[in-house]
Amino acid sequence: MTVQPMEFRIPQWEMKDRLRKAREDAGYEIGELADALGATRHTISRAEKGLTTPRRSLLIAWAWQTRVPVEWLETGKAPSHDDDGAPVRSSGQWAPRDSNPEPAD
Repeated sequence: MTVQPMEFRIPQWEMKDRLRKAREDAGYEIGELADALGATRHTISRAEKGLTTPRRSLLIAWAWQTRVPVEWLETGKAPSHDDDGAPVRSSGQWAPRDSNPEPAD
């Protein structure tokens, strides 16, 4: 008896799938998330069906409310981490605020 090497398959999720999974994992119904984001049920539903691509501001709010990285919602990739285990910010996200508000000379 010979053993054939197993071929692996990695499912690819589209943004619509990630949006829905983030909402469901956070325990929200569509209407609850819409209320929390200040959006309509229609907007959330259409984004989860892939009929529209949400604006970046809505994606950021969605990520914040469901506690998932914006990068994952947008690309499906988890954010990378530095040597200390801290998340490395992707481009387009806010830089950390300086604790010294005075300009440097």
